[in-house]
Amino acid sequence: MDSIIQVRDLTFKYGKKVLFNKLSLDINEGMFVSIIGSNNCGKTTLIKLLGGILPNNKTIVAGYSYVNSNRIQASASFYGIVIHDFSNKFLFEKVYDELVFPLENLCYEKKMIEDRVIEVAKIFKITKLLDRNIKDITSSEKQKLLLALSYVHKPKVLLLDNPFIMMTKSDKKDMLNSLREINKQNKVTIVLASNDLEEIIDLDYTYVFDEGKLIMEGKPLSVLREEMILNKIGLKLPFMADLSFKLEFYELIKSPVLELERMVDTLWK
Repeated sequence: MDSIIQVRDLTFKYGKKVLFNKLSLDINEGMFVSIIGSNNCGKTTLIKLLGGILPNNKTIVAGYSYVNSNRIQASASFYGIVIHDFSNKFLFEKVYDELVFPLENLCYEKKMIEDRVIEVAKIFKITKLLDRNIKDITSSEKQKLLLALSYVHKPKVLLLDNPFIMMTKSDKKDMLNSLREINKQNKVTIVLASNDLEEIIDLDYTYVFDEGKLIMEGKPLSVLREEMILNKIGLKLPFMADLSFKLEFYELIKSPVLELERMVDTLWK
């Protein structure tokens, strides 16, 4: 599988503080990967570097081109980006106008714009919000709108920094399902930065960071098995993972079961 993003010997400083020191990693095309770690480990900074929001001195290649501060303007269709702080992120009063704007900038025809907005609103479950004023919708709904905005122009890569942090539990579940759907059906590469291990369970690959250092990587299940390492950097196992590993250790189940209903069925049998 080909890499759609390549990071080679990335070094980044905040003042005199070195956050990343010769960091290298690859993100394969069509994968749904996560970047996890505690607060202030560098997740948000890495998302901004990957997206060209921060300079990287030609150490990041995405789609066969170097990523730089002009990357978003030069290739508007390549990235969709969500940074978790949505303060002052919206330009218009109405949800519909906000979704229309990036498509008008890309010179979509009127009918194509209408069809695409309706399609994306359905995917992210905001159809009922299209005629609403943004100031009147909830924080959870605003974050759903940000996800829709990141995807409305059909990007090849979504870079998402804690996109569910203000969402209700049910909205978070819905949005994860929507992201999995577009990842599988449309082969959109998704990079999710989070400090919630519950969010990574069904993803393809995970990178674990601590104070700017890549300390572990692998399939989510193999990463979750390293409880001592995760606890040391302030991350807690999801309840179902913790329960599964304990039941597996005592040979009450053969392999981890990470869904509650399946666990009940497995134990009942």
